[in-house]
Amino acid sequence: MNIDYLTTGLVGFSEDEFPEARDLTVEFSTWAYGLNLTYTVPSLGIVMPWGWLKETEAEMRAWTLADVPCGTLTEPYHDSDQGWNVMLWQHGDHVFVAEGDGDWDEVRESNTYTRWFKVPRELYFEAWAAALDQLRTL
Repeated sequence: MNIDYLTTGLVGFSEDEFPEARDLTVEFSTWAYGLNLTYTVPSLGIVMPWGWLKETEAEMRAWTLADVPCGTLTEPYHDSDQGWNVMLWQHGDHVFVAEGDGDWDEVRESNTYTRWFKVPRELYFEAWAAALDQLRTL
């Protein structure tokens, strides 16, 4: 899928191309280097571990729902690390997630996305609320 981020916002995608994830879970786990964050959508066979988290464990434990990754069409949330990239934005009643482990597309001057889905907005924030509660018990 080609998703381009222009000065006017995101273009080049169709909302209908994003399968709906009605069973998203957001999970934290710990390892030697800090926290791991994973989005899992069993119905779509997606396990999406994030790259290195920029925030410290203490910062993330203090997060509220206002801090979770979620952008807009004009200002999407994006992160990348060593060939991995993710972009998230809210539009209408859904949060859209595009993830890629592809190379930078030199012709389009853009990241390549290889997996994508949309989550009902309410479910997205419910999954994050549960994850933040779980994080505080780790």
